[in-house]
Amino acid sequence: MDCIPRLSSTAYVGLCRELGSPTEVRIRREVMDTEEAAMKSLFIMIGCDKMKSGSKREGFRLSFSDYDFMLWPPDHKVICDLSQICLYRIPQHTVILMECDDLPPGFTRLNLLSPSKNPNIRSSCVFRNDEVNISSALFRSSQLQYFKSWFFPYALHHGPCSTCVLEDNEADFAFCFQSKHWPIKALPMIQRCRQQGWPSETVLMEIISGGFHVVPIGSTLENGEEWRISFSQAEQKLVYSMDHCQFLCYGLFKIFLKEVINFQNNTTIICSYYIKTCIFWVIQNEPSLTWTPVNLLSCFWKCFKLLLYWVRVGECPNFFIPENNMFRVKVTGSVQDALFRQLYDLYCKGISCLLLSETIRPYLSQAIVNRKLIICTEENSLISSTELDFSFFKEVKGLIHKSIDSIEEFKVYMKYIKKIITENLTPYQTATLQLSTSAVLRSIALLIQNKNHILKNCNKIQYKSTKVSNILLQLSCKFGYVSDFLYLAAYLYRDCRFEHSLNCLRKAQERMSPPYCMRGGNMNVYMYIQCMTGIPLSRKIRRAVMDNIKLQSDYTYINELVLEQKISRKHGMPSLDIQPPVMLYMLFTLNHHRLGDTVRSKKSLQDLQNLMLYAEGFNVPNYLRDISWQIMGICQQNCGDYSGSFRSYQYSFQQEPFHFIQEATLLRMNALPHGGL
Repeated sequence: MDCIPRLSSTAYVGLCRELGSPTEVRIRREVMDTEEAAMKSLFIMIGCDKMKSGSKREGFRLSFSDYDFMLWPPDHKVICDLSQICLYRIPQHTVILMECDDLPPGFTRLNLLSPSKNPNIRSSCVFRNDEVNISSALFRSSQLQYFKSWFFPYALHHGPCSTCVLEDNEADFAFCFQSKHWPIKALPMIQRCRQQGWPSETVLMEIISGGFHVVPIGSTLENGEEWRISFSQAEQKLVYSMDHCQFLCYGLFKIFLKEVINFQNNTTIICSYYIKTCIFWVIQNEPSLTWTPVNLLSCFWKCFKLLLYWVRVGECPNFFIPENNMFRVKVTGSVQDALFRQLYDLYCKGISCLLLSETIRPYLSQAIVNRKLIICTEENSLISSTELDFSFFKEVKGLIHKSIDSIEEFKVYMKYIKKIITENLTPYQTATLQLSTSAVLRSIALLIQNKNHILKNCNKIQYKSTKVSNILLQLSCKFGYVSDFLYLAAYLYRDCRFEHSLNCLRKAQERMSPPYCMRGGNMNVYMYIQCMTGIPLSRKIRRAVMDNIKLQSDYTYINELVLEQKISRKHGMPSLDIQPPVMLYMLFTLNHHRLGDTVRSKKSLQDLQNLMLYAEGFNVPNYLRDISWQIMGICQQNCGDYSGSFRSYQYSFQQEPFHFIQEATLLRMNALPHGGL
């Protein structure tokens, strides 16, 4: 049963397409790392540092991958020993001492040594033996309440995290504390890594200097004072240090866990963190194992057998603190026995048990039958340069940019960006910074514009502010997507410069019309190759890529959608997402209507209706149809077509409630003259 077949070239290419080729994985990581570095200064300014973690940060884009965020106050410093207190300044820093005595390995209490200015932390303090400890249970509850009031009223507890839906994906936000030191309990791990030779000394030093976090969850749910030591940052560096075969093995194991192990017993007893830990131990303890594509199935089988052994003995040692048995509470008794029987049955099937996975089966069925195939691992045989472009475009379009709340934040951002661009950046990093800067320029322009509308009697200030906003939005268009001209057009419309807005819309329509331009996920690939080959990536973004128009709840873009923004935000949605062609025809309709051009406004309205109903090569996805039909109704209502408006609002109400605007839809329907009849 341990006679494992070699992987075929076809299977390897298939797995690379499912999990990512080496360059695709590098693109994903570079985009996320660069965006996080660019926005770091802004979060610190508002008293919050953050990092993305989890499988998306590691480089996976599986259907079940979700968002994971860790957030912590940068002025709160966790120390492992009292002697380290001299490294910080009080009262600028709040110092917290770890106490691990009489606690299970991997857990700690937090002793507050100096006062905290954070009200959520102060309210989480309890007295214990004349000391002030931070209760993990109280901290977790207070942060959840803050999180709900901040943006996500339907957030729930999930372990140490607050969980909500973000961009149609489940997102976990872990409010925690950071330490720049290395925990005493994890010191033996350093010597072990050096002896085994993995990770490299460079990676090991980065891990140690990066420190760790403590998250608000105890060894049992009943213990509200314990905090768990988290090595998420160190784990990310270990995953980054894997070669591509190791990364594929990790991804293969994650899919097998989701679609076979957990699917069969309909539970999540074995979580993906155990799988990651298993991979780490195999890489470190099996130096003779050959991590090559042709040997991938043997590597997977070695990892699976280690997991089977762990379940049999009831012990899953944490990679950083092996004394921390992560099965101690979860995998015991009858649960352990049932899980072992399930895994042993899979083991008896041999490597063919992988064929039980619907995702893996198409790639491996031939590999397991034919053992005489040779692998070609050259990058250009796995994925073309055009596909790499599309992979990058998809990645950057998924970014969530923080809005700018003040001129000071804008200055800090630009100062920080100047430092970053002096480094030797890859084309993908450069393009990511370009898009990030475009979003920041747009954000500060809208901030100025919204403040400008508050000033009623300061004509001189209004004139200067309008001029600055205009310049910033034009700069944003030069850096951003093809569709970013629509933000400028919306700004000009709101400022009652209707002719200027129409000129901007015509320019946007011209740029959005070429067949090589990505629209609605569709494009003419042949024309893209013909027209874009040899052009730098940063220019391709400006000429060939559209992104949804995101009307963030912090700003007013056009008055006609203020009601939808308010209702959507009340239900936890950070923005209204509108497809560019829908926004284009909406602004055409409204501008012509304001100018009294009835013929052109009706023509634009008809174009919008045709787009919704009949457009070829373009479709509005289900999750955006609620706001699209709502916009259709708003345009019809403005043009006096009340019966058509009523029908469009009805269509909007019947769509998938992605933006949670049903309340706004009902209000608009009730406000129509004679009920729209």
